[in-house]
Amino acid sequence: MPRLIREALERAGVADPGRASSGVDVVGDIAIVRLTGFARGEKRKIGESLLREMKNVKVVLEQEGGIEGEYRLRKLTRIAGEKRTLTLHRENGCAYRVDVAKTYFSPRLSTERLRVAEEASAKERVLNMFAGVGPFSVLIAKRAGARVTSCEVNAYAAELHEENDRLNKVSHLVTVLNGDAAELPKLVSGKFDRILLPHPSQADRFLPTALAMAKKGGRLVYYRHLLGEDEAEAASALREELKGLLPPRSRSTVRRVRDVGPRWIEMAAEIRLPA
Repeated sequence: MPRLIREALERAGVADPGRASSGVDVVGDIAIVRLTGFARGEKRKIGESLLREMKNVKVVLEQEGGIEGEYRLRKLTRIAGEKRTLTLHRENGCAYRVDVAKTYFSPRLSTERLRVAEEASAKERVLNMFAGVGPFSVLIAKRAGARVTSCEVNAYAAELHEENDRLNKVSHLVTVLNGDAAELPKLVSGKFDRILLPHPSQADRFLPTALAMAKKGGRLVYYRHLLGEDEAEAASALREELKGLLPPRSRSTVRRVRDVGPRWIEMAAEIRLPA
């Protein structure tokens, strides 16, 4: 159990701290926790304790269940602090308006976003097929100077993405499309040097679309949540999944991104298409 949760439970005088099921996600000044099996009063005490301990946090929300639905949203309930879900989050030198209840955002992908941005270059044309409020796209535009096309099906997330483009002074480099990624060939002309598929639960459905929109010699970053006892097993499963889906002479390397649950690992395949 993470130290912050353990200490909050102790200060709140809550018995059996083993019931707390995860750590704390902090997005801007909002903390998100999982507290399975606690009574409402216990949750309130824990939330108030976290507010006292985490001076930068103004809201504590409880997450029930996983990230679900077409928009990849969390089911959240306020247990302490201000009555809001909109915040300003800062990472990697960028600032993002995020509504944690109405848009998808994971602070745990900060390192991954930086890694991808550092691999891009100014001469590239980049497509982000599942952009959310823009953390991958904005960072790529700001650090690499690349031109980025973002697609996001959630209209509110697309609106916040455009606000984040202005906030980070990259509006001249980023184009945001509100629509289904499957429709991208009808919405965008030309091919892309680099395509991101940061939707681990559905990226396989959209891989044919990505391949059709990639330049010869282009690069794809393909994310999946895979079941495995360890990284090697998950990597093997990802390589097996990609067999027969990629053009001949494509090259790919797979790597672990993070653990997402018991025996579930988020993996990335970095794919280089034939020239």
